[in-house]
Amino acid sequence: MNELDSTVASMALDNATGRLSIIDTKPAVPAEARDSNHCADIRISPDGRFVYGGNRGHDSVVIMAVDQETGSLSLVGYIPCGGATPRNLALTPSGGHLFSANQNADRISIFVRDARKGMLTDTGRGIEIGTPMCVKIVA
Repeated sequence: MNELDSTVASMALDNATGRLSIIDTKPAVPAEARDSNHCADIRISPDGRFVYGGNRGHDSVVIMAVDQETGSLSLVGYIPCGGATPRNLALTPSGGHLFSANQNADRISIFVRDARKGMLTDTGRGIEIGTPMCVKIVA
């Protein structure tokens, strides 16, 4: 996630040199939201097929599919984060749920993730807690 220009980049790793090179960069929010948005956290699904990014300002989670052959990104959609200022995201190890720590809403929202399509559905359930900034899933 590129905080200041509200984009998501995919990169390739050269195993021999350790160098990263940019494969693709896509906007993390609609054009009309770019001036008032700052990206935050990013998570990759356990199977590597989708990425999820928090958008502070647009108050959403962007969902992008990753082409498994080329590494290029395509927009799946945006979903409201269930609060304000999604500072941090967490995926459960199974990839079945995503949590969004909504810093300025005093709430961690819980989403169900469709592993096949990548989409998120707000469960309507959340954890009410003062100024959440980080979510960590532990066994």
